[in-house]
Amino acid sequence: MKDVTFLTHKGVRILYEDLENAKQEDVLPWIERAKGVIRSQPEKSVLALLNVKNAKFDTEVTAALKEFAKGNEPYVKFAAVYGIEGLKEIIFKSVLTFTGRKNLVLCKTLEEAKDILASKV
Repeated sequence: MKDVTFLTHKGVRILYEDLENAKQEDVLPWIERAKGVIRSQPEKSVLALLNVKNAKFDTEVTAALKEFAKGNEPYVKFAAVYGIEGLKEIIFKSVLTFTGRKNLVLCKTLEEAKDILASKV
């Protein structure tokens, strides 16, 4: 099962949202778990790293991820996404447009994502 955990990078607490290699049927239950974690945190406190490398999404999952991202906005200080390429990059851009979020960035590596988030404290 895909995970939602906190990790520490350069002394900074980061929420690691792992969807690497996720199948479509993994994502909706994962979203519910992740919502519980994120929305239990103080507003504008979460530094989130979402790993979607090799994850499989259909239109239902894409719609659910859009709603998930929009609903998390009050709690997330900054977010970085890793593992997006090809068609998923188009989906990512649609999520950004839908949510209007400016505190979300696409990263080429996990280390880059962690470093960016650690700099946001």
